[in-house]
Amino acid sequence: MFSINPAYDFESGDYANGSPAQRHEMYRRCEELGVGITVMKPLAGGTLIDEKRTPLSRPLTVGQCVEYALVEQPGVLCVVSGIASQKQGKELLDAYEEPAADKELPDHLYDGYTKGVRHCVCCSHCHPCPAGLNIALINKYYDLARAGDDMAADHYMKLEKHAEDCVQCGHCSSRCPFHTDPMNRMMDIKEYFGK
Repeated sequence: MFSINPAYDFESGDYANGSPAQRHEMYRRCEELGVGITVMKPLAGGTLIDEKRTPLSRPLTVGQCVEYALVEQPGVLCVVSGIASQKQGKELLDAYEEPAADKELPDHLYDGYTKGVRHCVCCSHCHPCPAGLNIALINKYYDLARAGDDMAADHYMKLEKHAEDCVQCGHCSSRCPFHTDPMNRMMDIKEYFGK
């Protein structure tokens, strides 16, 4: 299982394991050796299809993200995307029926793309938290609130523990495969929500 999408694959620097060229070489090598890749995070935790959160020049469609991973990358056998509702499940299935032309990535996709910007995709690799925080959910509500979701702050306030309960031990930051530095992010979240 490996995270593949248009943002991760072209981000230079220390993201995950290697440079974009190394990642693409790994996909090619997997195909050559008959090792199938199961793709996770094809939508980057929903950020690639969200106009307010995408790190790209414009949001993509579900179909574009699935096509990129499943059809355009060698060695990929299947794509696993998280869904939170029947509607999202239907959108994912409908993506397979879209005409090929609708699934092409747009020109100038990386214009203005800020390499090195890390986004929490709520994968929960940062868990368990020694202080008992639900780090992924705290990050999710923070990102949703900043993107204009009116209910996110209310959901955050109903959590048993909040960003202010972070003991700054660093366990989460040492385990984050996306280098979002959740420990330091807790300070921003505490300031944003007031607790």
